[in-house]
Amino acid sequence: MRVRKPSSWRGLFLSVSFLSGLGVLMAAQSAADQFLLNPAFLVREVEVRWQDGSRSRPDRFRLNPPTSVFRIDLKALSNAFQRRYPAAEVEHVERILPNRLRATLRTRHLVGQVQAGGLYFAVSDDGVVTSTGSAGPRSGLPLLQLEGLRRSLRVGDALENPGFWKAAELLATLRRGGGIAGQRVRSVRVSGQDLFLTLESGAEIRFSVDRLPNGWQLLAGLLAQRPHVLLQANYIDLRFEDPVIGSRVGKRGRS
Repeated sequence: MRVRKPSSWRGLFLSVSFLSGLGVLMAAQSAADQFLLNPAFLVREVEVRWQDGSRSRPDRFRLNPPTSVFRIDLKALSNAFQRRYPAAEVEHVERILPNRLRATLRTRHLVGQVQAGGLYFAVSDDGVVTSTGSAGPRSGLPLLQLEGLRRSLRVGDALENPGFWKAAELLATLRRGGGIAGQRVRSVRVSGQDLFLTLESGAEIRFSVDRLPNGWQLLAGLLAQRPHVLLQANYIDLRFEDPVIGSRVGKRGRS
């Protein structure tokens, strides 16, 4: 009679333990799958709400097929809504147990438009292209003339142009101050450290980025002394200690 060696018994024990453990794991996985696929957790639609109240009712999108709330890829869903609403920013996408999904969006504020590749593109204040290109400029949006912006743009692109942020800061200051003597901005041209702002009246106001606060102070003082100067001047240069005014008849004066 042959006696099984201890190592053989040990191997048999390990094999049985492995198979038992595998069986328990498979049973647990099956139970987890049944739990996740329970109809109580199936999401059938996604609710989209607008943080700024720009829409009175939320948008709703059906999921086909319905998916467990625990198996939704929130990042992929956020990217999908960002592509669907390029003029908005996805704040967050959240699970609401047991079977709801909510995406919260914020409408981007349009700061102006840029020209690239012969087309005009609306741009938000955080530098994101929010529209497809149009053949002509859009009414009511300042044109931002930026150096080095020659390639074509697509919706969702982020402007990697230092001149944009200089122009955006200038326009943000204008929004906080309610404009310049009631006049809207037609365009902003950026050239190095200089900003050339053109108003509805056709008057051009010249700023230096390094002296922007001082330039605003000079302009405020000038408007207080001469309220109609924007209608009379061809340009007002605020890059120096004293403003330089070019009249519409071609004469040059210093305030």
